[in-house]
Amino acid sequence: MGFIRQVERPLVLRALLLAFIGYSVFIFHGLSNHLDPWSQALINAAVKFAYGKTGQDDITVVLFREENLAELDTHYPVPYRLHSDVIEAIATYQPKAVFVDFAFIDNRDPKSIGQLSDALCTLRDAGAAVYLAAPLGNGKLPSITPELLRCAKPALPDMDHKSGESGVLTYFHGRKTDSGFVPSAAFALAQDRLHIDPERAEKLEIVWGKGVAPLNLKWMKCDEKTGWALLHSTLFENPLANRLDCPYHRTISANHLLNSVGDDDIQQALEGRTVFYGAGFRFTGDRVESPVYGEMPGIYLHTMAYDNLLTFGESYKRADRHGILVRLIDMALLLVASFLLVFVKAPEKTEADSLIDFIHHAQMIAVGLGFVAVIMGIAMTFGLDIACLTGALLYVVYRGFIQQDPAFLLLVVITLGTTIFGYYVLNLGPRNILAFVAFFEVVGHFQDKLVKKAKTYFEFRDKFLLQGTADEEAGALPLPLWDKLLVPIFWLFYQPDPKETKP
Repeated sequence: MGFIRQVERPLVLRALLLAFIGYSVFIFHGLSNHLDPWSQALINAAVKFAYGKTGQDDITVVLFREENLAELDTHYPVPYRLHSDVIEAIATYQPKAVFVDFAFIDNRDPKSIGQLSDALCTLRDAGAAVYLAAPLGNGKLPSITPELLRCAKPALPDMDHKSGESGVLTYFHGRKTDSGFVPSAAFALAQDRLHIDPERAEKLEIVWGKGVAPLNLKWMKCDEKTGWALLHSTLFENPLANRLDCPYHRTISANHLLNSVGDDDIQQALEGRTVFYGAGFRFTGDRVESPVYGEMPGIYLHTMAYDNLLTFGESYKRADRHGILVRLIDMALLLVASFLLVFVKAPEKTEADSLIDFIHHAQMIAVGLGFVAVIMGIAMTFGLDIACLTGALLYVVYRGFIQQDPAFLLLVVITLGTTIFGYYVLNLGPRNILAFVAFFEVVGHFQDKLVKKAKTYFEFRDKFLLQGTADEEAGALPLPLWDKLLVPIFWLFYQPDPKETKP
């Protein structure tokens, strides 16, 4: 038993050291952020088949596009009179609720302000809950005339910052102001319909639904890469380089709304729906990017956030990953991964043996690669989502069954289990689903390197000590300080025979 404890102790210490390195580099240094694009690609693929259509069916965007300025013979900024016409046109279809994503803070003449206020009241009298964009300034609401808030409630239109290549992934619930708490647009709508209290709510991690609304395909140019172009951009650019051009939620242009009387598509899109009225002007800077869609008007961030709230209700996915329970789960996963690396090892082979195996099984390997190419080719015909999921599955099969690495298979199962637990029980977004698998792969290579370096160092140390043996009786200097620092570390990765190594 003493011998077993002596053998296992350095392995336990090694696992703890690897976990500490992983937590320091992966969590605190933010290395996992570099995996966000690939994590998001897998998430988007899974979400496409699992995310509900409740929000997509309920939400409609009325978009004032740049082209509408010329079509309606007007200018920027859009006159309040024209906004009034659009709002009154929306009111005729009796929507359920409307968020107007225009900040009416310009000084306009009292007549146009009164006309716009009357239009908002017409919308409210038609049975809609009306919300008006009210950006903050120095902790106070901007100088929106009280007359415009006569029939509308203020809501914040602010957007969160991008998360690297992945675009905007989070959405805040609102802010405290000098005049009280003001909810963000999506949470303001959810407060009335879903009874979610924005002030008590937490920041939302957006799960971006994937798929273009059928109405948009009728009038938008929705080009998607296919075949070789899709494969090339995925492998050599970024898995998120293949974003969709058309939005998830059905959209009607302001011009079409004002100049199409009796259009069944408009009636079906607006009657009893939740409507977001916003701008599609590139030069205003009100743009948003996501893991799924290319750059688009900022109004679509509000629609997707509200879509999440409709789909998940109070179980919407929280963006805050810094709570005690979340950190404990992260630490536990890193510990599990580290102990699997140390105690559940794949069969070890020298490079020479690996080369011999490759030569002996070259024909089988070629057949296998051809089979993989056929499978991936078929998967690509179904789109990037199926290809991503298929590629991930093939890699797991390769690592687990071809390379015979049971530790990797165990970690994949545990990671998926904790991700599902976090998603459905803790309501955490699965943003870093690849983080711990990547940690396993990276630290595995790191461990192999350290084992080799440790062997080399102890061989060097033995020769170094042998050379100094003749001088020891004459009072040779003790071992250098760097030896005292390196031996405890390298000893965790390689324990030389004490009979052969001088202490």
